[in-house]
Amino acid sequence: MITCYNFEADAIQYRQLEGQEPLSPKSIWIDILNPTQDEEESIEQQLNIQIPTREEIWKNEVLNRFYEQDGVYYMTLAIITKVDTPYPQTSTVTIILSKTYLITLRYITPTSFNNFAARLIKKPKKFNTCSKILEGLLEEVITRVAHNAEIVVGELDNLSHQVFGTHVLNNARKKKAATSSEMLKDTLKSLGKCADLNSKIGESLHSLQRLLNFFCQIHGGKKDLEAAIQILQTDVHALSQQTHFLSNKINFLQDATLGMINIEQNMIIKIFSVMAVFFLPPTLLSSIYGMNFKHMPELEWTLGYPYALSLMVVCAILSYVYFLRKGWL
Repeated sequence: MITCYNFEADAIQYRQLEGQEPLSPKSIWIDILNPTQDEEESIEQQLNIQIPTREEIWKNEVLNRFYEQDGVYYMTLAIITKVDTPYPQTSTVTIILSKTYLITLRYITPTSFNNFAARLIKKPKKFNTCSKILEGLLEEVITRVAHNAEIVVGELDNLSHQVFGTHVLNNARKKKAATSSEMLKDTLKSLGKCADLNSKIGESLHSLQRLLNFFCQIHGGKKDLEAAIQILQTDVHALSQQTHFLSNKINFLQDATLGMINIEQNMIIKIFSVMAVFFLPPTLLSSIYGMNFKHMPELEWTLGYPYALSLMVVCAILSYVYFLRKGWL
């Protein structure tokens, strides 16, 4: 799907092209989403440029994210998607910038693109060149990254309350080991998700920092645009520092959670140790004097043997149920 944003009469008009429909000469931003081979060939022929395939995008992401070819600049940007799912992903967006148009090639639908498209239509005079459109788009991407970082901050605050909250200590005092241990296990899983999202935020910020440096080199002579890029670079740097802080906090909470789990296990071992010491004297006495007496009424009892077996089974079952209810098993 190809969406063209045309700058006409101090306003932005957009429309979606079908098949090999020609581009408008006033097209300033061409947004390509999941293009077919015919759509790629149509854009290449009309603009006399090369649209990279998905395989070429992946190679460029690994080898060369930013390069210039025949006066056209190619850039690769990593954007986080599926943040509201258990498994967020980092996907690549290719940006092609020339003096007259901006092309974005993507296979994802990030919120930042939709938000910026609405903003572009409302304030067309602010984005009257393709470079300013790219600057505004990057600003929206950074805003979404900051929003994702706030999600991690909020989640870590909740997890911190779970780890160090009074209910955990109360469960430990009341010997509700099962409740406390399950809560701590869930906390570890949530910390793992936060660490995954935070690492992807760091990856996206690293990509943004490199792209902004390259973008600044391209437009180093335009003071207004250069100033806007420097503001974005400052925001990215601040977010990178926050990501580093969140990474340290995640590690701290992981260590604290594992420490709480060790405390729970030590309490259970302590209980079993006390029980073993409690039954040690009777066991010692029975080992010394057991079966060493001549007059033992139970020896003449016909049902003594099955009674003893039944008593052992009942004791084992009762012990198992008691330990299970206490959460020691």
